[in-house]
Amino acid sequence: MSYYLEGPTLINQSLASATWHAWAIVLWQTIGNTLIGYGLWNLLLQRHAAALVAPWALLVPVFGMAASGVFLYEAMPWWKWVAAILIIAGLVINLRSTKTPLQPINAN
Repeated sequence: MSYYLEGPTLINQSLASATWHAWAIVLWQTIGNTLIGYGLWNLLLQRHAAALVAPWALLVPVFGMAASGVFLYEAMPWWKWVAAILIIAGLVINLRSTKTPLQPINAN
């Protein structure tokens, strides 16, 4: 889509002028998020029921906003804080209402 909308000239200029910080972010996105993140997520799903693990996925946007604020110096306006608090509150309500404690699934 970027090739279609921006064209090869702008893409080549962007790649040539990318800083080490930009390349570090690309490296983290490919290795950190993809391999480590999904690997750990799959490990959790192997050991625990999906209904107990899935609510934790609600924290993905919260950590994304926090990381972009810390590492990319993006603004954190009040509405982002409210959104993060609402997400965490929803997760807490969900976890406190779960009657089954987080137990490993039997491999049998």
